[in-house]
Amino acid sequence: MITPEKPNPFHILRLSTRATLAEIVARGEELYQLAESKEEEMLFRWATEQLKTNVRTRLAYELFEFPEAQYEDEEWEAFIRRHRRKPVTLATLAQGTPPLSVEDVNTAELLQQLLESEITIAEADLEPVLHSTPFVPRYTLPLEEWDVICG
Repeated sequence: MITPEKPNPFHILRLSTRATLAEIVARGEELYQLAESKEEEMLFRWATEQLKTNVRTRLAYELFEFPEAQYEDEEWEAFIRRHRRKPVTLATLAQGTPPLSVEDVNTAELLQQLLESEITIAEADLEPVLHSTPFVPRYTLPLEEWDVICG
């Protein structure tokens, strides 16, 4: 029977739903040996037992697991192993690089870039100015006597 409080055993063991019984047992033992706490040991034992004891329980877990779920990417792991480098420290980089001097900086190009970024004139949009009147009269025609006298 599926236990809703615990995650899917395939997820715990990081196995595909197509894993054989031998793969399940081997992975369960491997993870059990690598467990860092008693809770992890019990979780790995539980997951292994859930998948190997009852066929109907395993089928139920297979149905609720994402299809083609992969918990380990072997191609990525191989890439990492092949291209692994030792970490570079800032001190190591500084040893091989001479300090910068004034001659290393192209001041003309730097000044040109600064001016281009600071002095930009946006194109004016004259359409609203040309097609609308800036003065909106307060009164409409015909004017009445009160409008003329009191302004």
